[in-house]
Amino acid sequence: MDFRECLERLCDDLDGAVAACLMGADGMPVEAVERFQDQDGIDANSLFVEYSSLLPQIRQSAEVFAAGNIEEFCIRSEQITAVIRPITEEYFLALAMHPTGNLGKGRYLLRLTAPQLVDELI
Repeated sequence: MDFRECLERLCDDLDGAVAACLMGADGMPVEAVERFQDQDGIDANSLFVEYSSLLPQIRQSAEVFAAGNIEEFCIRSEQITAVIRPITEEYFLALAMHPTGNLGKGRYLLRLTAPQLVDELI
């Protein structure tokens, strides 16, 4: 299964999914799937690019305070909830959903999808 198929399945399996993206640590998308484009004026993929700049700072903070490796982080705003899951040192998986979406299921689907994407990256 290729990157796009994995991301499409992730969005299809989660009610309220807005977008899913495989991104490099440099903020460049490798593959992205967006649902409900331009709904509520949200550009989820551009938001992911901005959020990607937080990842090095979060990793450094976790290291300084001996918290261990970052498994995921979540940013929740009025219009969108984003969950970002590093899958290698150089790549991460991001999911955006409406705030009414099932966050627990979204996190679960990210955990299931991540190994499939890693296999494709290698």
